Amino acid sequence: MRRPLVVLGLIASISGASAADYDTPVLRGSEEFVPAPAPAYVPRWAGFYGGVQGGYSSSRMGFGSGVGDLAAFIVRDTVLEPVVKDLTTLQAVDTSASSFGAYFGYNSKWESLILGFEVNYSHMALNASSSDTNGVSFSSDAGLPPGHHFVYDVSVAGNSSIRITDLATFRARAGWIAGQFLPYAFVGAAVARADVTRSATVHAVWTDAPDPTIPAAQPIAPGELGPASKSDVKNGGFYIGYTAGIGVEFEIMPRVIARGEWEYVELPNVKNTAISISTLRAGVGLKF
Repeated sequence: MRRPLVVLGLIASISGASAADYDTPVLRGSEEFVPAPAPAYVPRWAGFYGGVQGGYSSSRMGFGSGVGDLAAFIVRDTVLEPVVKDLTTLQAVDTSASSFGAYFGYNSKWESLILGFEVNYSHMALNASSSDTNGVSFSSDAGLPPGHHFVYDVSVAGNSSIRITDLATFRARAGWIAGQFLPYAFVGAAVARADVTRSATVHAVWTDAPDPTIPAAQPIAPGELGPASKSDVKNGGFYIGYTAGIGVEFEIMPRVIARGEWEYVELPNVKNTAISISTLRAGVGLKF
Protein backbone atom coordinates (compact mmCIF):
# COMPACT_ATOMS: atom_id res chain seq x y z
CA MET A 1 0.00 0.00 0.00
CA ARG A 2 2.85 2.32 0.83
CA ARG A 3 4.64 1.76 -2.52
CA PRO A 4 1.73 3.02 -4.71
CA LEU A 5 1.46 6.15 -2.58
CA VAL A 6 5.14 6.92 -3.02
CA VAL A 7 4.83 6.53 -6.78
CA LEU A 8 1.84 8.86 -6.88
CA GLY A 9 3.74 11.42 -4.82
CA LEU A 10 6.69 11.34 -7.20
CA ILE A 11 4.37 11.80 -10.20
CA ALA A 12 2.66 14.77 -8.52
CA SER A 13 6.00 16.33 -7.73
CA ILE A 14 7.24 16.01 -11.28
CA SER A 15 3.93 17.40 -12.65
CA GLY A 16 4.15 20.44 -10.37
CA ALA A 17 7.70 21.23 -11.46
CA SER A 18 6.72 20.95 -15.12
CA ALA A 19 3.74 23.23 -14.55
CA ALA A 20 5.98 25.78 -12.88
CA ASP A 21 8.41 25.73 -15.84
CA TYR A 22 5.64 26.22 -18.41
CA ASP A 23 4.09 29.69 -18.43
CA THR A 24 0.52 29.35 -19.63
CA PRO A 25 -0.59 32.30 -21.79
CA VAL A 26 -3.06 34.60 -20.11
CA LEU A 27 -5.69 36.58 -22.04
CA ARG A 28 -4.84 40.24 -21.31
CA GLY A 29 -7.26 42.08 -23.64
CA SER A 30 -6.40 44.46 -26.55
CA GLU A 31 -3.65 47.09 -26.30
CA GLU A 32 -4.58 50.85 -25.94
CA PHE A 33 -5.62 52.47 -29.35
CA VAL A 34 -3.42 55.39 -30.45
CA PRO A 35 -4.98 57.35 -33.39
CA ALA A 36 -2.75 58.31 -36.33
CA PRO A 37 -1.92 62.04 -36.54
CA ALA A 38 -4.22 64.05 -38.83
CA PRO A 39 -2.63 65.07 -42.14
CA ALA A 40 -1.49 68.69 -42.35
CA TYR A 41 -4.03 71.07 -43.94
CA VAL A 42 -3.19 72.02 -47.52
CA PRO A 43 -5.05 75.01 -49.07
CA ARG A 44 -6.97 74.19 -52.22
CA TRP A 45 -6.24 76.80 -54.90
CA ALA A 46 -7.84 75.13 -57.92
CA GLY A 47 -11.42 75.90 -58.90
CA PHE A 48 -13.74 78.89 -59.08
CA TYR A 49 -13.39 81.94 -56.83
CA GLY A 50 -14.87 85.41 -56.46
CA GLY A 51 -15.12 88.38 -54.14
CA VAL A 52 -15.46 92.11 -53.59
CA GLN A 53 -12.76 94.78 -53.65
CA GLY A 54 -11.91 98.43 -53.14
CA GLY A 55 -9.03 100.52 -54.40
CA TYR A 56 -7.42 103.86 -55.07
CA SER A 57 -6.45 104.93 -58.61
CA SER A 58 -4.13 107.62 -59.89
CA SER A 59 -4.29 108.60 -63.55
CA ARG A 60 -2.54 110.73 -66.13
CA MET A 61 -4.76 112.05 -68.91
CA GLY A 62 -2.59 113.21 -71.80
CA PHE A 63 -5.02 115.60 -73.46
CA GLY A 64 -2.28 117.01 -75.76
CA SER A 65 -3.75 117.15 -79.28
CA GLY A 66 -7.05 115.70 -78.10
CA VAL A 67 -9.08 118.41 -79.92
CA GLY A 68 -6.94 118.26 -83.07
CA ASP A 69 -9.54 116.33 -85.06
CA LEU A 70 -12.18 118.99 -84.27
CA ALA A 71 -9.85 121.83 -85.31
CA ALA A 72 -8.89 119.93 -88.47
CA PHE A 73 -12.55 119.52 -89.40
CA ILE A 74 -13.10 123.30 -89.11
CA VAL A 75 -10.30 124.04 -91.63
CA ARG A 76 -10.70 120.86 -93.70
CA ASP A 77 -9.38 120.87 -97.28
CA THR A 78 -7.08 123.84 -96.60
CA VAL A 79 -3.35 124.18 -95.93
CA LEU A 80 -4.27 124.68 -92.28
CA GLU A 81 -5.71 121.16 -91.80
CA PRO A 82 -2.48 119.15 -91.25
CA VAL A 83 -1.02 121.93 -89.11
CA VAL A 84 -3.84 122.21 -86.55
CA LYS A 85 -4.53 118.46 -86.48
CA ASP A 86 -1.26 117.68 -84.69
CA LEU A 87 -0.99 120.91 -82.70
CA THR A 88 -0.45 120.25 -78.98
CA THR A 89 -3.11 122.55 -77.62
CA LEU A 90 -3.87 121.08 -74.17
CA GLN A 91 -1.81 120.13 -71.13
CA ALA A 92 -1.69 116.69 -69.52
CA VAL A 93 -3.55 116.44 -66.19
CA ASP A 94 -3.03 114.11 -63.20
CA THR A 95 -6.04 113.01 -61.20
CA SER A 96 -7.07 110.33 -58.69
CA ALA A 97 -10.16 108.63 -57.26
CA SER A 98 -11.29 105.72 -55.11
CA SER A 99 -13.15 102.74 -56.54
CA PHE A 100 -15.09 99.62 -55.55
CA GLY A 101 -16.18 96.53 -57.40
CA ALA A 102 -16.00 92.74 -57.68
CA TYR A 103 -14.03 89.95 -59.32
CA PHE A 104 -14.66 86.37 -60.43
CA GLY A 105 -12.32 83.78 -61.88
CA TYR A 106 -11.16 80.18 -62.28
CA ASN A 107 -7.83 78.55 -61.38
CA SER A 108 -6.35 75.34 -62.74
CA LYS A 109 -3.52 73.65 -60.81
CA TRP A 110 -0.36 72.21 -62.36
CA GLU A 111 1.62 70.96 -59.36
CA SER A 112 2.69 74.26 -57.72
CA LEU A 113 1.76 76.37 -60.75
CA ILE A 114 -1.65 78.04 -60.99
CA LEU A 115 -3.02 79.17 -64.36
CA GLY A 116 -6.36 80.88 -64.63
CA PHE A 117 -8.70 83.53 -66.03
CA GLU A 118 -10.36 86.40 -64.20
CA VAL A 119 -12.92 89.11 -64.88
CA ASN A 120 -12.38 92.21 -62.72
CA TYR A 121 -14.75 95.19 -62.45
CA SER A 122 -14.44 98.56 -60.69
CA HIS A 123 -16.81 101.53 -60.48
CA MET A 124 -15.20 104.94 -60.06
CA ALA A 125 -15.47 108.67 -60.76
CA LEU A 126 -12.09 109.41 -62.31
CA ASN A 127 -12.34 112.77 -64.06
CA ALA A 128 -10.16 115.62 -65.31
CA SER A 129 -10.35 118.55 -67.73
CA SER A 130 -7.95 120.82 -69.59
CA SER A 131 -8.36 124.17 -71.37
CA ASP A 132 -5.70 126.10 -73.23
CA THR A 133 -4.78 127.99 -76.40
CA ASN A 134 -1.84 127.48 -78.72
CA GLY A 135 -0.77 129.06 -81.98
CA VAL A 136 1.70 128.69 -84.83
CA SER A 137 2.95 130.74 -87.78
CA PHE A 138 4.06 129.25 -91.07
CA SER A 139 4.46 130.15 -94.74
CA SER A 140 2.92 128.43 -97.75
CA ASP A 141 2.46 129.25 -101.42
CA ALA A 142 0.06 126.38 -102.13
CA GLY A 143 -2.57 127.48 -104.65
CA LEU A 144 -1.02 130.94 -105.19
CA PRO A 145 0.33 132.55 -108.35
CA PRO A 146 4.11 132.31 -108.83
CA GLY A 147 6.10 134.70 -106.65
CA HIS A 148 3.42 134.97 -103.95
CA HIS A 149 3.67 133.46 -100.45
CA PHE A 150 1.08 133.54 -97.73
CA VAL A 151 2.20 133.86 -94.10
CA TYR A 152 -0.40 132.26 -91.82
CA ASP A 153 -0.94 133.01 -88.15
CA VAL A 154 -3.30 130.43 -86.67
CA SER A 155 -4.44 129.82 -83.10
CA VAL A 156 -6.47 126.96 -81.64
CA ALA A 157 -8.38 127.24 -78.36
CA GLY A 158 -9.41 123.88 -76.95
CA ASN A 159 -11.27 122.34 -74.06
CA SER A 160 -11.59 118.67 -73.10
CA SER A 161 -13.19 116.95 -70.14
CA ILE A 162 -13.15 113.17 -69.48
CA ARG A 163 -14.91 111.24 -66.72
CA ILE A 164 -14.28 107.49 -66.42
CA THR A 165 -17.13 105.76 -64.58
CA ASP A 166 -16.50 102.04 -65.07
CA LEU A 167 -13.46 99.87 -65.76
CA ALA A 168 -13.41 96.14 -66.55
CA THR A 169 -10.35 93.99 -67.18
CA PHE A 170 -10.20 90.48 -68.64
CA ARG A 171 -7.07 88.81 -67.34
CA ALA A 172 -4.96 85.74 -68.01
CA ARG A 173 -3.39 84.94 -64.63
CA ALA A 174 -0.43 82.85 -63.43
CA GLY A 175 0.55 82.19 -59.80
CA TRP A 176 2.84 80.03 -57.68
CA ILE A 177 1.59 78.19 -54.57
CA ALA A 178 3.52 79.03 -51.41
CA GLY A 179 1.45 77.34 -48.69
CA GLN A 180 -1.34 79.70 -47.71
CA PHE A 181 0.02 82.39 -50.08
CA LEU A 182 -0.47 82.67 -53.84
CA PRO A 183 1.67 85.36 -55.51
CA TYR A 184 0.40 86.05 -59.04
CA ALA A 185 0.85 88.18 -62.14
CA PHE A 186 -1.59 88.95 -64.95
CA VAL A 187 -1.98 90.53 -68.39
CA GLY A 188 -5.09 91.15 -70.43
CA ALA A 189 -7.53 93.51 -72.09
CA ALA A 190 -9.26 96.51 -70.51
CA VAL A 191 -12.56 98.20 -71.36
CA ALA A 192 -13.48 101.59 -69.88
CA ARG A 193 -16.78 103.44 -69.94
CA ALA A 194 -16.38 107.22 -70.08
CA ASP A 195 -18.15 110.53 -70.69
CA VAL A 196 -16.18 112.89 -72.96
CA THR A 197 -16.90 116.55 -73.78
CA ARG A 198 -14.62 118.47 -76.19
CA SER A 199 -14.58 121.72 -78.14
CA ALA A 200 -12.15 123.59 -80.42
CA THR A 201 -12.08 127.12 -81.82
CA VAL A 202 -9.81 128.09 -84.72
CA HIS A 203 -8.83 131.60 -85.73
CA ALA A 204 -6.46 132.22 -88.65
CA VAL A 205 -5.25 135.26 -90.60
CA TRP A 206 -2.90 135.39 -93.56
CA THR A 207 -1.03 138.00 -95.53
CA ASP A 208 0.87 137.89 -98.79
CA ALA A 209 4.66 138.30 -98.91
CA PRO A 210 5.46 138.45 -102.65
CA ASP A 211 8.95 138.11 -104.04
CA PRO A 212 10.72 141.46 -104.53
CA THR A 213 10.44 142.44 -108.17
CA ILE A 214 10.80 145.49 -110.32
CA PRO A 215 8.21 146.74 -110.62
CA ALA A 216 6.93 145.44 -107.26
CA ALA A 217 4.22 142.79 -107.46
CA GLN A 218 0.86 143.77 -106.11
CA PRO A 219 0.24 141.79 -102.88
CA ILE A 220 -2.85 139.62 -102.68
CA ALA A 221 -5.35 140.94 -100.16
CA PRO A 222 -5.01 139.49 -96.66
CA GLY A 223 -7.61 137.01 -95.41
CA GLU A 224 -9.11 135.71 -92.21
CA LEU A 225 -10.93 132.59 -91.01
CA GLY A 226 -13.08 132.45 -87.92
CA PRO A 227 -13.08 132.35 -85.06
CA ALA A 228 -14.96 129.13 -85.87
CA SER A 229 -15.86 126.45 -83.34
CA LYS A 230 -16.86 122.80 -83.21
CA SER A 231 -17.82 120.65 -80.21
CA ASP A 232 -18.29 116.97 -79.54
CA VAL A 233 -20.09 115.24 -76.64
CA LYS A 234 -20.06 111.46 -76.10
CA ASN A 235 -21.58 110.05 -72.92
CA GLY A 236 -21.27 106.38 -71.97
CA GLY A 237 -18.77 105.50 -74.68
CA PHE A 238 -16.63 102.35 -74.45
CA TYR A 239 -12.87 102.47 -75.02
CA ILE A 240 -10.46 99.53 -75.27
CA GLY A 241 -6.95 99.20 -73.85
CA TYR A 242 -4.73 96.71 -72.05
CA THR A 243 -3.77 95.83 -68.48
CA ALA A 244 -0.95 94.19 -66.50
CA GLY A 245 -0.17 93.80 -62.82
CA ILE A 246 0.94 91.73 -59.85
CA GLY A 247 -0.62 90.69 -56.56
CA VAL A 248 -0.80 88.13 -53.77
CA GLU A 249 -3.67 86.16 -52.23
CA PHE A 250 -3.73 84.74 -48.70
CA GLU A 251 -6.07 82.09 -47.31
CA ILE A 252 -7.15 83.52 -43.95
CA MET A 253 -9.35 80.45 -43.24
CA PRO A 254 -10.53 77.49 -45.31
CA ARG A 255 -12.16 78.79 -48.52
CA VAL A 256 -11.83 82.46 -47.43
CA ILE A 257 -9.14 84.55 -49.12
CA ALA A 258 -7.81 88.08 -48.90
CA ARG A 259 -5.85 89.78 -51.67
CA GLY A 260 -3.79 92.85 -52.45
CA GLU A 261 -2.67 93.90 -55.93
CA TRP A 262 -1.30 96.61 -58.18
CA GLU A 263 -2.88 97.09 -61.62
CA TYR A 264 -1.78 99.21 -64.57
CA VAL A 265 -4.21 100.10 -67.36
CA GLU A 266 -3.41 101.93 -70.60
CA LEU A 267 -6.22 103.40 -72.74
CA PRO A 268 -4.41 104.70 -75.83
CA ASN A 269 -7.31 106.44 -77.55
CA VAL A 270 -10.17 107.95 -75.58
CA LYS A 271 -11.30 110.48 -78.17
CA ASN A 272 -7.66 111.16 -79.16
CA THR A 273 -6.53 111.26 -75.52
CA ALA A 274 -4.10 108.70 -74.07
CA ILE A 275 -4.94 107.71 -70.47
CA SER A 276 -2.91 105.64 -68.02
CA ILE A 277 -4.36 104.39 -64.72
CA SER A 278 -2.40 102.90 -61.81
CA THR A 279 -4.45 101.25 -59.05
CA LEU A 280 -3.70 99.78 -55.62
CA ARG A 281 -6.50 97.45 -54.64
CA ALA A 282 -7.50 95.13 -51.76
CA GLY A 283 -10.25 92.52 -51.67
CA VAL A 284 -11.78 89.57 -49.84
CA GLY A 285 -13.43 86.54 -51.44
CA LEU A 286 -14.39 82.88 -51.39
CA LYS A 287 -13.07 79.78 -53.15
CA PHE A 288 -15.95 77.60 -54.35
